[in-house]
Parts: sequence; structure tokens; C-alpha cells
Amino acid sequence: MHNVNNETELHVITPNEPGILGRVLGTLANGGVNLRALSVYSEKNEGHFRLLTSNNKKAETSLRALGYKVKTNGVITVEISDRIGAGAEIGALLGNAVIDVDYLYGSSAGKDHALLVFKTNNNKKAYDTLK
Repeated sequence: MHNVNNETELHVITPNEPGILGRVLGTLANGGVNLRALSVYSEKNEGHFRLLTSNNKKAETSLRALGYKVKTNGVITVEISDRIGAGAEIGALLGNAVIDVDYLYGSSAGKDHALLVFKTNNNKKAYDTLK
């Protein structure tokens, strides 16, 4: 079926200010931490970064040293083929299993695969459904 995994993402909360994207991503780069996927948005006076990294411990330590709040969330990742309709198939499987998706983001390097990262109301059931 699909390459499905239970993983942990970092949810980093920062001030919402010019340059924050470069500071957060530069901190990770300087620490030798690779990003596998990310989602960034602002809400009120805060920046929110959802990060799937190559080394969460190192990333968390580096970002906390700058005074940023760092939380962890259990997420499901699924590697799918990068083709029309692949995401719709995942959505249909989750919908048919009555699993509510809280949020989803993705990453693709254009090498025929895409990585979807999502949190649901029942990650165990989502994992079992997609495995």
C-alpha cells in the first residue's frame, strides 16, 4: 500500500515579525538539521511553524535557546506518488473510515513522490486505515 509512519512534528511559536522565517530556518541549518516538511502561518502576534525535521531533539534545543516555545505533536506521514488524484485517494480512505483531519501539509521534491503530514482526531485509526 502506502509508506505510512507515526512521527513527531515540532510546533514552534515565535513572535510574528519580519525576518523570523530566516531566523528559524537559519538556526536549523546552522545546527545541521534538515527539514523534511514545513508549514508556516501567522496568527495575531505569533508565528507558527510546524516542522518535520531530521533531528527533533537538536532542533528543539536550538530553537528553545532563542526563547521560542516548542511543542510536539504526533502526526501521520504518508508517502504517495506525485500524480493527479493521489491525495484525493488518501482523503477518500480517511473519509470512508470517518476520520476527521485536523490539518494537513505536504512536501514534494518532484521525484515522483510527495510526503503528506497530517494530524487527525484518531491518528491510530488513520495509520491503520492507510497502512
